[in-house]
Amino acid sequence: MRKSYELLNNTEPMSAEEIKGRYSGRWVYVVNAKLTDTGKLLSGIPVITGSKTYDGAEDGIYEKYNGDEYVERVCVNMLPNRGFISSLRFVNEGVNV
Repeated sequence: MRKSYELLNNTEPMSAEEIKGRYSGRWVYVVNAKLTDTGKLLSGIPVITGSKTYDGAEDGIYEKYNGDEYVERVCVNMLPNRGFISSLRFVNEGVNV
């Protein structure tokens, strides 16, 4: 079964504009994020991208980024149709949304 997420090889921070330009239409997990006082992303290192929110969690790919050296960690959701239906995930095996 083909994975709907991708581990990225980025090592340098990108601005929020660069992240949005490069990964438009995707969900992105960003580490070493710099945020404004109100929580808006300024920059960070995108490390995972997926076609669903927290794509790949069942494979344990986020555990790698649990260390203090990756703080602050944020998600950037640029998925189309960001309402309820886009975040719906079925649990039954064999159902792929």
